[in-house]
Amino acid sequence: MITDFENRISGDSPFKPEFEKFINDNPGRGSLKVQISAANQSFPVKNVFVEVAMVENGVRYSIYHDVTDSSGIVNEIVLPSCSATQNNSPETAGQNEKTYLVSAYHPAFAEITDYPVTIQDRIETILPIALEPLQNGREE
Repeated sequence: MITDFENRISGDSPFKPEFEKFINDNPGRGSLKVQISAANQSFPVKNVFVEVAMVENGVRYSIYHDVTDSSGIVNEIVLPSCSATQNNSPETAGQNEKTYLVSAYHPAFAEITDYPVTIQDRIETILPIALEPLQNGREE
């Protein structure tokens, strides 16, 4: 369980200044942890290139990328979300949720492309991804 969560997610986001309107429209902050494994989630996979993207006004933007550690994890990706108060009534629930697209690439495994994940204000979302190995280095 994460302690002192508010201080941990108040840091810099991967967004550039050109996303100022998007950031202002989404004042909440949530975090994403991606866990990559293989063999029915038995083994972590290191050195997997993980990309987080978003679609805004019909354009796909790559906003974050990193490589998994020896535990198969990319951790503490801070992303804008709608504030908790924007979704706290039955009338507004789910209307302002922010969905990002996660992709994972490794030469020994089939790639995962644009897997959707929703980020909530002040919540750490954990996304487990199980990779399928390639036969002889190519998809069959």
